[in-house]
Amino acid sequence: MALIHLFRKCNQSCVFCSYPAEDGEDAGVSLKGWLKEITLMPPGLVQISGGEPLLAGSRDLCLLLAAVKKLGRRAELQTNALAAAELPGGEIKNIVRALNAANGYFNVNFPASTPDLDLKMTRAPGGFEKRLAGVKRLIGAGGAVRLTHVISELNYKELPAFAAYAAKNLKGIAWLQFSYIKGLGRAGGKKYLPKYAAVKPYLEKALSICRENKIRCEVDHIPPCFLGEFYALNVDMVKMRDGVKGPHLEEKEQVEPCLDCRFIKLCPGPRKDYIAVHKKL
Repeated sequence: MALIHLFRKCNQSCVFCSYPAEDGEDAGVSLKGWLKEITLMPPGLVQISGGEPLLAGSRDLCLLLAAVKKLGRRAELQTNALAAAELPGGEIKNIVRALNAANGYFNVNFPASTPDLDLKMTRAPGGFEKRLAGVKRLIGAGGAVRLTHVISELNYKELPAFAAYAAKNLKGIAWLQFSYIKGLGRAGGKKYLPKYAAVKPYLEKALSICRENKIRCEVDHIPPCFLGEFYALNVDMVKMRDGVKGPHLEEKEQVEPCLDCRFIKLCPGPRKDYIAVHKKL
């Protein structure tokens, strides 16, 4: 798996963003630079991120996705979908066509089920309505859409409400990932990182709602020992079983309680930034 940040610029200012603030300097911000970066990356999925990749424009994005396809690799286009609500229909269709050709999918950051909570988390006025419209346009144009719901101190008690909202209003999504916040970038420090144990009952209820509504889902950055009967939805388990190398082995580390856990061979442990904040599992 390889990750490319096209640039820092974004149309949101999310409090849970793990990428450095937008006022830093971008290096190699050009189609030529992006293409070179991709060719030098390790094999596997190519994650195209930002900032907000859709701000690159459809022409450069389509050429970038064509290069991914030519290399025989799969693409994940990470987006908050706000721009998808505003781009001309022809440009949306071109991006979807290029992404589908690269056997890819959109990974849409969808952090809340109400406008007020969305604004609190993204600091983007009107973002909730645009995001919903953008997702529907991407699905309507034939794109595969995965939703990523980042779990933080601000929204973990609303996880069941979000699952119910997705079941009612986001029909047609390919799957949904509940992803615990990374304590990096703007989200660094203790403020937004809830304890796994506090999240557990709300997440289990949300996963139950997804199961009832036949929504395919998964969980990242929360160890399987905190998922109850849904432990198999942890995304690292298959990677560990198959001996896959990747960020999960660098970002996470087993701690003392892991030594007696039945998942010790299938779980890399909690995130290191989680332990740095909470000191223990």
